[in-house]
Amino acid sequence: MKRLAALVSVKGFSFFCSVVLLVLAANTASASSVCPAPNGGSVGGLGVSSTYMADTTVSGGVVTNNTGCNVLITFGSLGAVSTTFPNAAPSYDSGGDDNLVGIVNNSGATITSISLSSATYDIFGFDGDGICGGGPGYTFVGGGSPCVNIIDTSYGTYGGPWVTYSGISPSLQSGVVNFANGGVPNGGSAFFSLEGPVDVSLAAKVGTPEPSSLFLLGTGLLGLFGVAKRKLFA
Repeated sequence: MKRLAALVSVKGFSFFCSVVLLVLAANTASASSVCPAPNGGSVGGLGVSSTYMADTTVSGGVVTNNTGCNVLITFGSLGAVSTTFPNAAPSYDSGGDDNLVGIVNNSGATITSISLSSATYDIFGFDGDGICGGGPGYTFVGGGSPCVNIIDTSYGTYGGPWVTYSGISPSLQSGVVNFANGGVPNGGSAFFSLEGPVDVSLAAKVGTPEPSSLFLLGTGLLGLFGVAKRKLFA
């Protein structure tokens, strides 16, 4: 009986250890960073901001607490959107004109595109020196390069893996970020870069405006214009 009790105790302890390891693994994963953190090199003649590097938290050679991201946008269920600013620096580069954006998808569905807009900056005014640009390019905390599967060739490699841009407005203050290769799955993440210092009022939503919605908006405005015109000349 005593031997049986001892075995049960040992098995219970083993189970407890397994649970602890799982919890620690989950905490380690949640404490990592969606965005990589540049720590050297240059793109377009611009190095890494000393303020950005000072605010990047590194533990065991790994960036933690999402401090690689100037902006972190989390999409939750029922259309909930949460925007935080893990790295307090307004830009990751020394020129103060580019910022890193991380996306976390907890919406319960795959995200294939998001719409972003700024009332302040031309966030899509790309000038060829994105996070994955060359000449000679940035180095990153932990070594290696996160810039694999880059398909953003139209705007100077601002996108992270499988990211492209479209629907950019004439003002360059709004546009669409697309995620190829099946999109960002629920529980997944992505990163890319935008122009300008961080806009703390950056507006984000899943998807793009439907053409039918734009048509209805246009016809609605025309209808209102017609009513106003009739009243004016009545």
